[in-house]
Amino acid sequence: MKATFDLPEELYRQVKARSALEGRPVKDVVIELFQNWLGKVPPSNKESAEVEFWEGFTPPLQHLVKSEHSDSSMTEIRESIIAGYNEKA
Repeated sequence: MKATFDLPEELYRQVKARSALEGRPVKDVVIELFQNWLGKVPPSNKESAEVEFWEGFTPPLQHLVKSEHSDSSMTEIRESIIAGYNEKA
């Protein structure tokens, strides 16, 4: 079944980013959240072992993003990367 939800933009960005780092589709995260909320244990699968590989993963351009940035909007991220790149050039 398909469902549509209105979520705060910042919350969705955070969920999307974390699910990408874990190599999981947002759909799988939502299903797991609903199962946990209902008290069911989500089924285990072979992908859970693959998630461990991504733990501690640092994106290739992470060193160019200033640590004081709390805004995770794409505009802020791009500007921070550009500024970091220009400082190193």
